Amino acid sequence: MSHLVTITNHTIIMGIINVNKACQKHYREFLFAQKSLVEIHFPWLKVSIRNKVLSGNGLLDIFGTKYNVELTFSPFYPYRFDRIYLKDAGIQFHPAIHVYRDLSLCLYHPLVDMPLLKTVALIDMVSWIPEWCVHYQEWKKYDVWFGREIKH
Repeated sequence: MSHLVTITNHTIIMGIINVNKACQKHYREFLFAQKSLVEIHFPWLKVSIRNKVLSGNGLLDIFGTKYNVELTFSPFYPYRFDRIYLKDAGIQFHPAIHVYRDLSLCLYHPLVDMPLLKTVALIDMVSWIPEWCVHYQEWKKYDVWFGREIKH
C-alpha cells in the first residue's frame, strides 16, 4: 500500500521549528547522545557539556598539517546548532573556502542539506572536518575549491 504525502514549504518550516523546539526541550538527552557518539567514533576530540552547550577540542593531523579543532554545539543557537573552528590555522574569510564571517566552518547548506524534519548530527559534521581541511589545503595551492558546494 502506498501513501501520498504532500509536503509544502509551510510543512517544512513548521517541521524544522518543531524539531528545534523538541531538541531544546530535551536538550540534556539530545546533547548527551551527541557527546556519546562523538566520544565513541572520534577519540581525538575531547568533548564536554556545560550550560546547554556541548564543547569540544582536539588536534587533527591532515597530511602533516595540524589543525586545532574547537567546536560548540547547542540547539539554542540561532540558524544552526554548530560552531566549528580551526584555531591558529591562519584562515581568513573568503567566500570560496566555505566559512561563515565568524570563521566557523561551513560544512553543509543549512537548508538544502538538512535532512527533512531532522537535524544534522554532530557526528556527521565531525566526520566532514578532515574533508574540509583537504579541500582547504588544495584551495591554497590551486585557488579552486574542489569540494561539493552550493553557492550561497
